[in-house]
Amino acid sequence: MEWIKVFAPATIGNIGPGFDVLGMAISGWGDVIQARKIDSGVLISEIRCEHELPSDADKNTAGIAALEVLKLLGENDGVELKISKGLPLGSGLGSSAASAAAAAFAVNHLYGEKLAREDLIPPATKAEEYVSGGFFVDNTAPCLLGGATLTRSKHPLEVSRIGHIEDLHIIIVTPDVVVLTREAREILPKTIPLEDFVKNMANACQISVAFARNDYDLLARSLNDVVIEPVRARLIPGYKGVKEDALKAGADGVAISGSGPTLFAITNRSSNRSTIIEDSLVRSFKKNDIQCKSLIAEMDMEGTRLID
Repeated sequence: MEWIKVFAPATIGNIGPGFDVLGMAISGWGDVIQARKIDSGVLISEIRCEHELPSDADKNTAGIAALEVLKLLGENDGVELKISKGLPLGSGLGSSAASAAAAAFAVNHLYGEKLAREDLIPPATKAEEYVSGGFFVDNTAPCLLGGATLTRSKHPLEVSRIGHIEDLHIIIVTPDVVVLTREAREILPKTIPLEDFVKNMANACQISVAFARNDYDLLARSLNDVVIEPVRARLIPGYKGVKEDALKAGADGVAISGSGPTLFAITNRSSNRSTIIEDSLVRSFKKNDIQCKSLIAEMDMEGTRLID
């Protein structure tokens, strides 16, 4: 049986104040999975990754997602997977979601594309739940659908694709620090002041409007999280100074991507400041003796897809 190859892009969960609700897919980085039909079950025959990952399908997000889609399809046959991780683990860029989305997409394609992309979100998210400890779709939804997404409800699942911003340049910097989603959720406050809740809700709503209107300036004004960021910033060495340096370099906003440690800064593509901001972020982390990877990206509007 012939192999197919699927790419699933990196994602930014939360987009600042939109905790567990907003997410967007970004260009450049992502995971690749090769897949083919086999007689039964799910076999992970190869994993290319800087860190050790389980090859047992019941303990790997790609394997779990593949098993869940086979169940949805009512298939007795199976699939063989080869996983190539282009995203670092525990980075805050939807690494586990990308593997799950790519595997779910691959199985559905191999067996006749009987499910819509939206139907693949629950099995991919169930797989991510295995490592994250929670069922939230702000990574899996934009990864599968592309663009920016808004989750209104998880049970029953209701996700809307909310548009794009053409002028948006996203500067990504991933420091050599691991922050696991499960641990990053455990430190979150159990209660928050009403005033802070209202600020975050207003900013998250305005970000949704910004994507719907293709309004970069509105996004820049609204990218402010006063609830989650102050807590999770403690997990990222030198965060305050790094953010200040990026803003001085001309960034219109800086926030933590997902649970971190990746940060993202935004600028208008016409400003020609992207490279300057990227350099500032990298140099600022180096002041704290932390190496990092960086990328200048745009929104990925396609989402998970077949590649040659």
